[in-house]
Order: sequence, then C-alpha cells, then structure tokens
Amino acid sequence: MLKVVEVTKDFKNGTGVFDFSLELKPGQIIGLVGDNGSGKSTLLKSVFNEYKKDKGQVFLNDESIYENNNLSKICFFPDQSVYPKDISIFQFAIHDALLCGMNKKEAITRLDMLLEKFELKEYREKTFYELSAGMQKRAMLVICLVTQPEYLILDEPTANLDVGTRIEFHKILKMLSKEGVGILITSHMINELEEMIDHLVIIEKGQTKYNKVFNNKKESIEDIYKKSTTKKVEKDYSEIYSSKIKNDPKQK
Repeated sequence: MLKVVEVTKDFKNGTGVFDFSLELKPGQIIGLVGDNGSGKSTLLKSVFNEYKKDKGQVFLNDESIYENNNLSKICFFPDQSVYPKDISIFQFAIHDALLCGMNKKEAITRLDMLLEKFELKEYREKTFYELSAGMQKRAMLVICLVTQPEYLILDEPTANLDVGTRIEFHKILKMLSKEGVGILITSHMINELEEMIDHLVIIEKGQTKYNKVFNNKKESIEDIYKKSTTKKVEKDYSEIYSSKIKNDPKQK
C-alpha cells in the first residue's frame, strides 16, 4: 500500500497542501479532483520530494518511499508540459530504467516489446519534440511500464488527446488495475474519471474535502464536488446573448 500521511507544504503566500492523507491500495484507481491552484501539483511534487515537505510522511508497504529504492516501484506520468523534448524515447526510457536499478539488457528487451505493442517501434529513436501529442503520451506510458511499477501516478493523462486515444488509455489503465497496479489520476475530465475510478478524493485550497469510495451508479463526481466544496456565487449569464440591451444614459 502507498500511504500519504498528513503531508503539509505551506508556501509564504498561504497556498500549498495541509495535513493531506491518502491510501492507495494495489489494484485501486483513485481520482484526485480539484480546481487549478487547489494543491494537486504541490501534493505530487511533495510526495516525490521535488518540494521539501514541512510535515508528513509517505510510506510504501510501511517503509519510507525514500529508503531501499522504494521510489523505483512508483512511476510518475507527468503533465505534458514537462516532457524532455530533446532526447529520444530510447534514451529517456533506458536512463529511467537504470535509475530504478534495472538491468540494461532487460530494460531494452521490455522497451522494444512495449514499443511494438503500442505501435511506436518506428519512433524508438525519435525525440518527444518530433511526436504528436497523442504519441508523446503513449510513449510516456511505455516508459513508465518498462520498469513494471507497483504504483502509477498520472497527472492529466488524457488532456489534449483525441477520442480514440483516450479510449485506448482507459482500457490500458483498467487492465493495469486488474493486474494489481495501484493508480492515482489527477484530471479535470470528470466524466472520464467516473468510468474508471473506484475511489474519489477532492482537494480545495490544499485541504481534503472528500475522500471516499466512489460508485458512479449512485452519484456523479459533479454532484459530490458541488456538495463538498465551498459554495460559489452563481453568475447570471441570462442576457449574454440577448438582443435586448439596456441603454446606459451616460453613454452616447
């Protein structure tokens, strides 16, 4: 089990994450939902020690994930904006595998098998810059799977993808879940999440607002989100397309 315990990262401007806890079990798919600036990215960066935490711990099977090469059992699928655009799929995949302690020969064998499965074999020596958005994401998933991680954390994995590629991603993630891989997904695509997740976590202003088992036959993410987060004043858009525009006497 991957366990995040009371993680806090407090920035000087008052933003961050505060006493955030989460448990991800093998085979489970958790959806992490929140507005832009809610703390999702800060949480992920704190988990992977990109940000130094003010408080809290992260465990894998009751051991710190920062000990005994435990981080190698967790793969992070980042937002597309941070992909290394100037190195090839092969270079990145093998570099990542070696950092995880994998044998180079075994890594190359797995990479070539996965590239064939994902129909990316001809792009083995291509850089991310040379690939389309959909191919970049498929290539990143291949790189994640080379090391056979126990847990997969994905940041907006289907953003900017066409319908066919999204369906393919959903199918792959469900298959990995059945194989026992624990999956955490951050996404704004709540309709897609509803078809995949079995647990929902909602974060607002760095704080957990909801953390429960999810069943799409009982309730929608949208309804849960509205009930769990701070009520926002609804704007009146009723006249934005109206031809009856009131004249302002101050204007000529």
